[in-house]
Amino acid sequence: MEGQAPKAIIGAMIVTLIFMVVELVGGWLANSLALISDGAHMLTDVGAMLLSLFAIWIARRPYSGSMSFGYHRAEILGALASGLLIWAIAGVLVYEAFARLQAPPEVHGKIVFVVATIGLAANFLSMKMLHSSKEHNINVRAAYLHLISDALGSVGAIIAGLVIWLTGWRLIDPIVTFFFAVLMVISSWSLLKEAVAVLMESAPSWIPLDQVKKQLLTVPHVSEVHDLHVWTVSTGRLALSVHLIAKPSTNVLSAANTLLRSKYGIYHTTIQVEDPEHFDQEGCYDCDK
Repeated sequence: MEGQAPKAIIGAMIVTLIFMVVELVGGWLANSLALISDGAHMLTDVGAMLLSLFAIWIARRPYSGSMSFGYHRAEILGALASGLLIWAIAGVLVYEAFARLQAPPEVHGKIVFVVATIGLAANFLSMKMLHSSKEHNINVRAAYLHLISDALGSVGAIIAGLVIWLTGWRLIDPIVTFFFAVLMVISSWSLLKEAVAVLMESAPSWIPLDQVKKQLLTVPHVSEVHDLHVWTVSTGRLALSVHLIAKPSTNVLSAANTLLRSKYGIYHTTIQVEDPEHFDQEGCYDCDK
């Protein structure tokens, strides 16, 4: 499924590029900040997709002596950059919206409504292309999130265009822009939080370390578990290191690895089995001294 991610991103990027031009031209003709901001956000969508493609390419580079884990973390850095890009664009939109609140210009509501509706359809088409791959790659998820934020902007532009068209109330254009800029920041929070958590090598939220420790204590001959660490290398790639106190035995290693793979999907493990008679407690990070 992950192998389909680049094709899905390229397809969504082409659709987004075409309708980005439509929205920017329409926004210029209608003199609508909401519509121009939606088109500008589509431009960031394209940038995010290009960044995602680059990150996926880098992540697939082979291991080397200096990069023993390979380049898998590149996709996490790409996702972090995409999330920060959403925040930067939202900041610009808020600034421009406040400026327009002071002196709202003339806006052609009918053009805004028609073009924004077309833009929303383009967002849904691009989201459909990425939907099946978004759970398998954090960069595809980042691009998908950009499209969701952009769809919110299109909805805002549709509302603004309709209100201006029917009532002539021009303040709705900057008000809607401000509202959906805030939603963009809120919607990107989970992506940024996940990317930072991976970079900080925190344990995945769905794998409680206490539970893993209890499970490892059920392995025959294991009397104690310490220095347990679980972290995410990249999307779908978990790593674990742990010290087990037990009589050295290949059966202990085999049983522990089988348990970790079957219950938690952890295949990259470093397990040190320590003889209870020669256990050095001074070298233990989480043992009671």
